[in-house]
Amino acid sequence: MNTRVKGFVYLLLSAVYFGFMPLLVKVICADGSTIVGALFLRFALAIIPLYIYLKVRKVPMELSVEEGKKILCVTVFGYGITALLLYSAYDYMPSGMATVIHFGYPVFVLLGSLIFLRRRVPKLKIVCVGLCMIGIFLSYAGSGGEAKPMGFVFALISGMTYAFYILYLEVGGLQDIPAMKMIFYMNIVGSIMVFLIGKVSGSFVLHMNVNAWIAAFVLSLGAAFIGVGFFQYGVQYVGAQDAAILSTFEPVTSMIVGILVLHESASLSSMAGCILILISVTATAFAKS
Repeated sequence: MNTRVKGFVYLLLSAVYFGFMPLLVKVICADGSTIVGALFLRFALAIIPLYIYLKVRKVPMELSVEEGKKILCVTVFGYGITALLLYSAYDYMPSGMATVIHFGYPVFVLLGSLIFLRRRVPKLKIVCVGLCMIGIFLSYAGSGGEAKPMGFVFALISGMTYAFYILYLEVGGLQDIPAMKMIFYMNIVGSIMVFLIGKVSGSFVLHMNVNAWIAAFVLSLGAAFIGVGFFQYGVQYVGAQDAAILSTFEPVTSMIVGILVLHESASLSSMAGCILILISVTATAFAKS
């Protein structure tokens, strides 16, 4: 298996897992937690398993001062803050509408590559991003509910911070740090950040039953080892631009989970949107570098 195919597989598996995450968060919040509590558990519960994994694999745990600063930067301004912003947007607008706005991040990745990194953006990638945006909009078309301006702001900024996270993974000088080691330290920073925000805002609640705790462990371990871990490997193999496009397979997974698990209905526009996303992902995967 060549490097590009390997990256493609990693990114699709990551997107599939992230597509399951909203279901797990719903279980946690329905059985005694809040969004902030669920996010704290996502980061915190994986810290010890990650530490054990790194020790078994005999990965050195030391970080240089420079590496520590970079991990702090990518967590506070990318990895950690993105989830907080996106889920905060759900309080102000329908989740489908917020997701549409958040999934504009491939556009921000291409713009960041063009403006800040001075990289050429191939026409095929521009077309693929356009197809993704149309597909995502169609997939969530008809989301009801009242949208408030603050929700739009949160969702839009979450797309920007996620684009920063993707680009920083590629060009921030983090390539020499093993992926799981980096996730270990990002989870420590993320859990502290979310805990402090939750305590200050009074939104940190963890009165959960057994089902919620099981969902929280699955959420945390899956996010660390599959969602985030595979995504970082994928970025290393195929680059930030392709990773951003391929990760838009996530809303397709979310829709399938909604149909099969939550017994939600799928409209023709949703099916058309999924087809456009699949075309875009397939074109990106098989295009020449």
